[in-house]
Formats: sequence, structure tokens, C-alpha cells
Amino acid sequence: MANPITSLFNIKYPIVQAGMIWNSGWRLASAASNSGILGLIGAGSMYPEILREHIQKCKKATNQPFGVNVPMLYPNIEQIMDIIVEEGLKIVFTSAGNPKTWTSWLKERGITVVHVVSSVKFALKAQEAGVDAVVAEGFEA
Repeated sequence: MANPITSLFNIKYPIVQAGMIWNSGWRLASAASNSGILGLIGAGSMYPEILREHIQKCKKATNQPFGVNVPMLYPNIEQIMDIIVEEGLKIVFTSAGNPKTWTSWLKERGITVVHVVSSVKFALKAQEAGVDAVVAEGFEA
């Protein structure tokens, strides 16, 4: 079932498991990825070293692509981004912030960047920032 999403993420089915705060750790992400969709670890509730543990456990549990969803409003965002690069992840979903802040930096390191937006206005800003794709969700999400 090839389409732009399956090609972008190198997955079998064009489905992305949401990187939900408190709910999307390595177990869910690896199970999702092993089923042929894109699994995401929700980094929003994790201290940097806990995120590293989840990434390492996910890498052991699947040989399929997976990513991390990173809300950009947290104070330790630099540490989180460094861990993502150090661990060799190739897919990052960003949210809760200006996509210009991290998109170029991530893409320079070979990472596919997806930004979560709540309106057409923000989707256009994400496009301008150079993201590879957007997730459209409502303000209530």
C-alpha cells in the first residue's frame, strides 16, 4: 500500500500511532511499529534520561521505524534533541512551539520532521519552516 506517508516513514500501512503524553512509551511504540504502522514515543512526560531508556528499549523490541513526539515547550528541550540524535532516531514529531526553532537543526542531521498544528495558519508556518509533513488536530486535543 504505497503512498507518500508509507514512503516518508518506510512503513507498511499509512497509519501513525499518536505520541500521547503518559501513554506512549516504548511498549506501545514498538508494538505499533511491529504491526506495520509508525509507532511514536511520547516524550512530553519524560525526563531526558527516561526518554533515552525508552528509545533504547524500543530499538531492542523492534527493527521497524519509530519516532518520538516532542513538545517544544519543556525547559530541557536541548537535552531531549541531543538524545534523539545520539540514539540515531530518524523521525521526530514536534508540537507546542514554533517549528522554525528545531526543524533545520533536525533536518541537517538527517531526521524527518513532522509538526503538529491546530489550524491552516499554523500549517502554513510549518510548511515555511521546512517540515516534511504536518499532523492536523483541533485546539481541544
